[in-house]
Amino acid sequence: MAGRTNYLKAAFLNVYNLSVLGAAALASAATGDWIPVALAAGLEALYLLVVPDLKPFQRAVEAAEREEREKADRERVEKLMEVLPEREWARAHALDELRREIERDMQVNPSFQAVLLQAEIDKLKQLHASFVKLATACVRAETYLSATDVRDLERQIDAQRNIEKSVKDAAAVEIARKNVQVLDKRLATIQEIQNFLNRARGQMNLIENTVRLLRDQVLTMQSPDQLAEQLDDLLTGVDAIQASAKENEAILSKIQLEPIAPIEAVAELSRARAGERSRS
Repeated sequence: MAGRTNYLKAAFLNVYNLSVLGAAALASAATGDWIPVALAAGLEALYLLVVPDLKPFQRAVEAAEREEREKADRERVEKLMEVLPEREWARAHALDELRREIERDMQVNPSFQAVLLQAEIDKLKQLHASFVKLATACVRAETYLSATDVRDLERQIDAQRNIEKSVKDAAAVEIARKNVQVLDKRLATIQEIQNFLNRARGQMNLIENTVRLLRDQVLTMQSPDQLAEQLDDLLTGVDAIQASAKENEAILSKIQLEPIAPIEAVAELSRARAGERSRS
């Protein structure tokens, strides 16, 4: 099964196991005697037969893998936060501080069983990571939208449609028709990005408000189920927005981040260059 822990591989790659094998190989190489290698091979076979099935070993491997995943996740989130604008960074940082406060209060709430805490702590970390990812996607979407002149696109569509109606040349009419199709697609893409942005910003606000509410409530909660229910509901909504974020990222990756200049900007640039040539 994909993602399943390979305990046999972990046992073989254990640093102490590799050290013993290496020492046996060096001993055989130094003495010219194959007996150390043969003994090591026999012990290795017994070791690999028994150790991977031992529960304490499996728990240790799982703990190590968990620590590696958490470290990688932290590094990814920190890397994303580094490029966030100051306001978004401050929101993400404040949310992380709230998460830490909730975790602290969970530890001292006598109604919470320690065995159940880790699952809820993981959900809080997941919420923070999702918030940062959504903030990154929103910034990218806003950058594109702020550089896009929708009214200019609409004017271009009107101009091309007028060509379709007024020009008799069939080739020119066909080109105008294709231009309208492309411009319509651009407008639809812009609307799709705007819709995503509205949903993502709303979800970010919901995450903040819910986490603040949990911060107020966690000390007096009578059961961890109360916390789990609210976190699960929030994560369900986040998952849906994350799917939209991936779609939005796919859209933005296929188009220029800086859209084509509006007609007015092109005309102004042409006039400026004409003026420079006349002065030279």
